[in-house]
Amino acid sequence: RYSPPLFPKPPEARHDWEILLGLEDRLGPQTLNARLVRATRRALGPRGLLGLGLRAGPYGGGLSPFGGEVSLRRLEREPSGLDLGPLKPQLPGRLVHAHKRIALAPQELLGDLPRLRASLDAPAPELVLIGRRHLATNNSWLHNAPRLMTGKSRCTLLVHPDDADRLGLTDGEPATLRSRVGEVVAPVEVSDEVRPGVVSLPHGWGHDRQGVRLGVAARHPGVSINDVTDPERLDALTGNAAFSGVPVEVLPIPPRPRERNVSIP
Repeated sequence: RYSPPLFPKPPEARHDWEILLGLEDRLGPQTLNARLVRATRRALGPRGLLGLGLRAGPYGGGLSPFGGEVSLRRLEREPSGLDLGPLKPQLPGRLVHAHKRIALAPQELLGDLPRLRASLDAPAPELVLIGRRHLATNNSWLHNAPRLMTGKSRCTLLVHPDDADRLGLTDGEPATLRSRVGEVVAPVEVSDEVRPGVVSLPHGWGHDRQGVRLGVAARHPGVSINDVTDPERLDALTGNAAFSGVPVEVLPIPPRPRERNVSIP
């Protein structure tokens, strides 16, 4: 089944594939062959590449001038899709290894187990930060939709009741979340949905940055978890950024003293 784009692209917008090609133009190899490949992909676009992929597939007919059972044009004529029959088993034929088995325990992972065991035995931080997602916000993509931004704030710092009592935090009141690299202020949401010793801040917020052109989102900016995640924390084996388990501290913000009305005789 082929699903065409639901809306036409505005002239000032770019598709993901156009953004990625632009990054390749700037950061990728600059050999003649690499530039020709990028130019070809740009000229073909998604439709052209889909058409080539279907033609090269098991139902596409390959280089046959008469085509095959499946083509992009035929799929566009069949909005309900084509029934190609029952699924066909592909294993073990699709496995590239000579022993035709899936390698679930490569030596690189097994060799890293001693380091992992040692890290588990090390003293744990008193408080660590993890991220979370919200179905109604889907990262930052839906923060500019007015109907989805109604109700109470979703950019809250989840804190377990035991930690809230220990740290002097009050549900609904702001608190400072601080890490080695920075700090943000977010309202506390006391909840047993997180474990003691863990706090959670959703990602995809922080719409008060200079240059943000999202009117609805800017009225509900929240804070960015990226301001407190540590760029020096990396997974030792893969080099990936370690966004979860960031050591942090949470500090209550003292309430402002009430102003007194003083009458002067």
